Amino acid sequence: YVLSVLFVFNRPGQQEKGKSLGAFLIFAVVGLIGLALTELGMMLGVALLAGFMGLCLKGGKAEMEMVIWIAAMVVFGVLEAAEYLLTRGKSFARTAYLAFGDDEETINLGALAIAEHLKAQGVTLEFVLDEGGCKIEPGTAFGAPETAIVSVQLMEKGYADLELSVHSIGGHSSRPYGGTSLGRLSGAIADITRAPFAVRLNSAMTGAFETLAPYITQEPLKTLVQDVAGNADAIAACCMGSPDLFPFVTTTIAPTMIRGGSAACNVMPQDMTAVINFRLADGDTVESVMAHCREAVQDKGVEMRFLQANDPSAIARRDGYGYRRVVESMQRYFPDVVFIPSMTVGATDAHRYEEICDTCLRCSPFMTEPAEAASGVHGTNERLLVRSYLQGIRVLIDLMEHANVEP
Repeated sequence: YVLSVLFVFNRPGQQEKGKSLGAFLIFAVVGLIGLALTELGMMLGVALLAGFMGLCLKGGKAEMEMVIWIAAMVVFGVLEAAEYLLTRGKSFARTAYLAFGDDEETINLGALAIAEHLKAQGVTLEFVLDEGGCKIEPGTAFGAPETAIVSVQLMEKGYADLELSVHSIGGHSSRPYGGTSLGRLSGAIADITRAPFAVRLNSAMTGAFETLAPYITQEPLKTLVQDVAGNADAIAACCMGSPDLFPFVTTTIAPTMIRGGSAACNVMPQDMTAVINFRLADGDTVESVMAHCREAVQDKGVEMRFLQANDPSAIARRDGYGYRRVVESMQRYFPDVVFIPSMTVGATDAHRYEEICDTCLRCSPFMTEPAEAASGVHGTNERLLVRSYLQGIRVLIDLMEHANVEP
């Protein structure tokens, strides 16, 4: 995490004013490759950046593309926005932090180190903007197929890898008295997957349906969203029938790994382990998931332990300045899109700042179309269209200019 970077913009003599207004933080992921590119970019400037831009033929027409790791481009974009304002004589009325973590996809300590440093300095933040919803997509899953939507994610689900272990002396398969370790392990996995968790509509998803209510045209949601709070259970049940929405209303269960099987068809395996991945919904905790699984598994000889686990994040405020400011800046450059409060089933660094901020938002200004996102984000030869990159910089300039500087 020593490779993470924190830039602080605070005009001399404005510290107290900055505190009174509430500081502001934009977070991006650098990564090891991204860190090197960022440092080279700051030294060499636009010439280096131009070296990574090329022309690509798509659909019979020439279209400029970024053929570069997207995380590095986001960092460049944030710095470009700040530099644009500074070179035009803008001065910061409140403290601005630009934080770039190096290890979100691995050990996830960079953002933690930055957050702990800020906490030790007595810093509190008005809002945090991290990566998150970056796709413009139709609201089909919500019953609004004719409406383009973008998610401003208020929270992220918890994460847990549960290891199940069964011990056996093995032996010849002609004498399977008491069952095999594979059979016992399979039974435990089946017991857990057949014991679903509670289904509920949390406040983030309540906000999504409230915001989209005027645009929802398909039943039964069209009727149900006339009273989202009163019909929360029915709406959650509808979500459970959707492959896109069900992860938002329950803790998911996904067996992913099994180890220790026999190398021969007629030999019983000895010790075996399996791993089940859980994404914890709001309302569940690491402790409640363990209790749920212990109760579900009938074979009490199966051992269980978490390899890693963390609770769901807090749900960010959407009734305050931070959420309103971010949405207004996004809306200015994407006027035909409805921005909805939502949540992410993945993980970001934003939750690391919860102790110093109650409005940790996840929404990238570098928007992509669904098809481009599917092939270009975290895929082979991941890339970002130049028009998306430039539009994202414009959004960040607007956000910083209206939230963070004086004319």
